[in-house]
Amino acid sequence: MSARVEGRTTDLSPHSPPLIGEGQGEEFVRPPSLKASVLIVGYNESKLILDCIGSVLDQDLPRDEYEVIFVDNGSHDNSAELVQTHYPEVTVIRLMPNVGYPAGNNAGLKYVNGPRVVMLSADTVVPRTWLRELLGPMDADSQVKVCHAAMVIPGDPGYEEGLATRATPKAAAYHDMTRLGFIKPTWVATESDPVQTLHVAGASAALDLSILDEIGGYLLDGDYYLDCDEIDLGFRVNALGYKVLAVPRAAYYHRHPFNTQVNLKNIRTRARRLLRLQRNKFITFYKNLYLSEFLLYLPVVLFGGPFKIRAYASRFSGPQRILNMLGLAAFAWAGFLVAALGYFPRFAAKRRFILAHRRQPKGWFVRELWKRNP
Repeated sequence: MSARVEGRTTDLSPHSPPLIGEGQGEEFVRPPSLKASVLIVGYNESKLILDCIGSVLDQDLPRDEYEVIFVDNGSHDNSAELVQTHYPEVTVIRLMPNVGYPAGNNAGLKYVNGPRVVMLSADTVVPRTWLRELLGPMDADSQVKVCHAAMVIPGDPGYEEGLATRATPKAAAYHDMTRLGFIKPTWVATESDPVQTLHVAGASAALDLSILDEIGGYLLDGDYYLDCDEIDLGFRVNALGYKVLAVPRAAYYHRHPFNTQVNLKNIRTRARRLLRLQRNKFITFYKNLYLSEFLLYLPVVLFGGPFKIRAYASRFSGPQRILNMLGLAAFAWAGFLVAALGYFPRFAAKRRFILAHRRQPKGWFVRELWKRNP
């Protein structure tokens, strides 16, 4: 992987080696006003990236309290050039090739200067109060180390009107893991208090970098490439006894469409994605749970996963729901077999690190999962 830094010159970060030609031999001094670094990772997002960064730069916080970094993840369009032209104050990092969303965030982390990093997908638009509300719970409680925002997506009530005005939604969905081992949205009023979760919705999430070494020295697991890396982050932080909060007041608009269409043109791509998602889910449970916990909860995850379709029942017809549940059941078993036979050994070292540093007692994850709704 190669990386090229363009745009605004950044000071040497405490999380990275010196940039070539910049800062060698200098001791890093963080600007006292800097509270966070917003890290936006995108791939071929030229149609959406200007709206995203424009909304981030228009927050109700002083501009010296946060910086913005755009990681162009091997794009073949002109995303990076657009950002450089329209927003020269933004640091642009070009990666080649596309290394996936987790590794893209880890690469961008090397150039972060703030004490907190805020991950944000490039296909989002945020209200003016988003960043202040997202960071607020961390300011209020030192045990809160991750905050993630609720979201509104196409088809949700108020999406089109809210997106056009960047108004804070009246209601939005936060995401957490259910008792059956899948991620489910829960709609709440955005005036609601934060909710403690096991999961982290990585499209808009803030992490306190003071715990970076405790969670293994990486933000998201780059070996996943995509999918379930955010569940893994939530598990790692929870295992240390810190709080992960979903913050409804920090609700934002996620423009990536919910795709319910499967045809001969995309069926192979979707099949590979589903297999990777299921594989990574089992890797996540293997990485973060003691063996007794993993074996106890394995049947629940294997048989419970297909019921995720119930969370999106309104988007499917009756026959579609049945077919999708049968398909998810098949992919769950295939994903487990691929993970167990080919991938568990690759993650053994990371698993040893997590379990060696884990502060939660044996059985904690099982109890926490069972508390949640099916």
